[in-house]
Amino acid sequence: MKILLGVSSSIAAHRALDVASALRKTGAEVRAVLTENVPHLIGPGAFDAITHQRTVTSLWGSAHAGDMDHLAATKWADVFAIVPATANTLAVLAHGIASDALGTFAVAWAKGPLLIAPAMNPDMWRNAAVQANVSVLQTRGHEFIGPVSGSTACDDVGLGRLAAVDDIVAMILETGHRAGRPKKLSGKKILITGGPTREFADRFRCITNPSTGRQALSLAAQAVLEGAEVTLILGPTELNLPPGIKVVRRITTAQEMLSATLAELPNQDAAIFAAAVSDWRPASEFAGKLKKTDAASHLEMRLERTPDVAAACNQQRKLGQVFVGFAAETENLEGYAGEKMTRKGFSLVFANPIGEANAGFASHNNRGLLLRADGSKLEVPTASKTAIARLILEELTPMLS
Repeated sequence: MKILLGVSSSIAAHRALDVASALRKTGAEVRAVLTENVPHLIGPGAFDAITHQRTVTSLWGSAHAGDMDHLAATKWADVFAIVPATANTLAVLAHGIASDALGTFAVAWAKGPLLIAPAMNPDMWRNAAVQANVSVLQTRGHEFIGPVSGSTACDDVGLGRLAAVDDIVAMILETGHRAGRPKKLSGKKILITGGPTREFADRFRCITNPSTGRQALSLAAQAVLEGAEVTLILGPTELNLPPGIKVVRRITTAQEMLSATLAELPNQDAAIFAAAVSDWRPASEFAGKLKKTDAASHLEMRLERTPDVAAACNQQRKLGQVFVGFAAETENLEGYAGEKMTRKGFSLVFANPIGEANAGFASHNNRGLLLRADGSKLEVPTASKTAIARLILEELTPMLS
């Protein structure tokens, strides 16, 4: 296995030496590429000594005449891991900035997702700009490990520490093994619904929910990486779409989602219902904008049920199509998810709690209970939505063979 190891100028950069050493002990080949400020913390000679390869710190001065390092190394490597990734490096990656060696290598990388291990002060990690860059990278299918909670070098405590070396090494090796095997979903067609719906009371006010569509987009990105042809039915979301989606249909209401899903369903091998569809809508819509000054101090509104998208699709499914569902609940995860599985014909249901920090709506992470049609279940601890998407697709794949 050939590993390209990107290193940026966090105080945790010395841990990259441990990662390189551990990878070498597994028999992997490792080449390091450093941002321009890493040598202020660790000299490139240390990486040379551990990797037995020339460390790249600049796009100038290649060791071989005519050799373009950013092309030669990215064509050589099986995996590109960035350990650690600073806030600045996350911005470079998210926006495709090729102003130094590491950024240029990342732009030239075309073999699958980057593996990114962030490390920074907890306040920096929470910064809205940093989180926006993380969202962009996750939507494109890149994989994160960490950061983890603990005491940082500046003595602050919180989420920002580099993940454990053993965990990083294990994920790099797992990514390398996946890169070397055939794509599991090649030739399969998968429909995915995602995001919220909006049900309007007047032209500008609506009933909706906090869903961002991140889990659906993670599923779509991972399915494309596994070779699937993905059709995405997506409610209102500001997240960027992953590349490689075959069909994207934008909808707003539950009725629009139902119509779009039924139209696309006949040609699909599987459907994953990850959208957070509003259960209720106003029975009638006020014309224009209902102004506060035009109404009494209290306003009563009659609601009616929206169509059940997955249940309606279950009535029209073709033989052999596999359905996967989600159940966002505040209580009785297993009971409510099991009822949905039976009523909607799901082969898998991922039940997750909502209203918790670091899980569910508007979070990069999730946790929950995966129910299978045979009655077995799997407790899923808190993990990134990318990791959960990969788990769901691993469960789905054998059902499509």
